Amino acid sequence: MNIDLTKMIYQNEYKMPIDKEIVIPDELLKTTEIRKISPVIVSGFIYNNEEEYELDINIKGVMVLGCARTLKDVDYEFNIDINEVIGENNDNSLEINQNSLDIFPIVWQNILVDVPLRVLAPDAKEESLEGDGWRLITEAEQKEKIDPRLEALSKFNKE
Repeated sequence: MNIDLTKMIYQNEYKMPIDKEIVIPDELLKTTEIRKISPVIVSGFIYNNEEEYELDINIKGVMVLGCARTLKDVDYEFNIDINEVIGENNDNSLEINQNSLDIFPIVWQNILVDVPLRVLAPDAKEESLEGDGWRLITEAEQKEKIDPRLEALSKFNKE
């Protein structure tokens, strides 16, 4: 997503609005937990501060992730505010080439950071907690249960 900075540079504009829609390529999703992603809405402003630019944008969209319990598709809405300084004195890898700036790496990096570790489908709680030869043990049940190999030691604790 290239932003043309020509108007800001030659007309001494301090602020320029950004309002674009980005389609994330499917090949980028292959190495992530994201199954699908809607077109991402990018809106905000870019500010010209002499030697550097300040990016103040918001990105919105919906990503589809797998439910941690049922593996069903779950829609996860994201709304991320980004405030980034781009210039010669910063450590970021963005460069201004021929009066244009590609902000896609910043947008993609922030989307990846916003991916939750796990999501549950709304109907996941209704799923069975037992199956053929298995049962979900809660943390409370695990604490109450005494290992049969150590059961003989429990009588020493009472004395």
